[in-house]
Amino acid sequence: MIDKQILIKAGHLGALLISRWRARANTKMISGLTIISLIIVLAIIAPLITWYPPLKTLIGKPLTPPCLKHPFGTDDLGRDIYSNVIYGARISLFVGATSVAISLVIGILVGAVAGYYGGLIGDLLMRITDMFLVIPRFLLALIIAAIFGQSIFNIILAIGITGWPAVARLIRAEYLSIKERPYVEAAKAIGLKDRQIIFGEILPNAITPLIPYSVLETGTAILIEASLSFLGLGDPNVPSWGLMLNNARQYLRIAWWMAFFPGLALSLVVLGLNLLGDGLTEYLSHT
Repeated sequence: MIDKQILIKAGHLGALLISRWRARANTKMISGLTIISLIIVLAIIAPLITWYPPLKTLIGKPLTPPCLKHPFGTDDLGRDIYSNVIYGARISLFVGATSVAISLVIGILVGAVAGYYGGLIGDLLMRITDMFLVIPRFLLALIIAAIFGQSIFNIILAIGITGWPAVARLIRAEYLSIKERPYVEAAKAIGLKDRQIIFGEILPNAITPLIPYSVLETGTAILIEASLSFLGLGDPNVPSWGLMLNNARQYLRIAWWMAFFPGLALSLVVLGLNLLGDGLTEYLSHT
C-alpha cells in the first residue's frame, strides 16, 4: 500500500513539474511571439507610420534631440532616426529570415545525405562540415562580405553559407536515428526510391528540432548583420541598425539618441527571438 501511495505521489509530482515546465515555456513563447509580432507589424506598415524617407538627409536640423516632429531625433546628417529604425526592422528581419533559409537548405541536404547513406559519403560530408565549424563563423562571414562587396545580398549569402554546418550535424543525427525505424524499412520494402524516403518519409519526422533552432538562428543572423554593418561592411544603400550604431560612435556624448534607439530596437528583436526559441525548445522537449 505504501509503495502504491509513493508511486501515486511521484506521478502527481512528475505531472506537476511537467505542467510547470509547460507553463514556463508557454510564458516565454507568448512573450517572444508578442515582441516579434509587434516588430513585424511595424516593419510591414512602415510607410504608414513614418513621415520621412529613411535615408534622406537634411530632413531636419542635424543632431536634433527627440521631439514631436522627430520622435527619435535626427543624426549628424539631419536624417530622421525614427524612420531609419522602423525601416531598419525590415532589413534586419529580411536578412535574418533569408540567411537562415539558405542555411537550412544547405544543411538539410548535407545532413540528410550523410545520415541516410553513411559510410564513405557520410564521413566525407562530415569532414567538410567540420572544416567549416573550425573557422569562427563571424570571421568567415567577415571575409566573404569583404571579398564580394557591401551588398545586402552578399551579406545574406555570407551569413547563410556560414550557418549550415550546425544544421547539417543536427539533421544527420536525426537521420541516423530515424532510418532504422520500421516504417522506413517498410518504405524500402515496397520499392520507394531513396529520394522519396529521404525527403518524403524521414525529413518530416526529423525537422522538428529545426523549428526552435531556426528561430534562435534568426536572432544570431541579425546580430551578425548588425556587427558587419557596425564594422563598415554593411550596405550603405539600405537603413541598417548596425550602420546607425557605427555612425553614432563619435556623437555618444552630445547625441545619445543616435545610438540608444537603434540599439534598443536590436536588443528587442534578439530578445524576442531568444524568448520564442527557448520557449519552443522547452515545450517540445516535454511533449
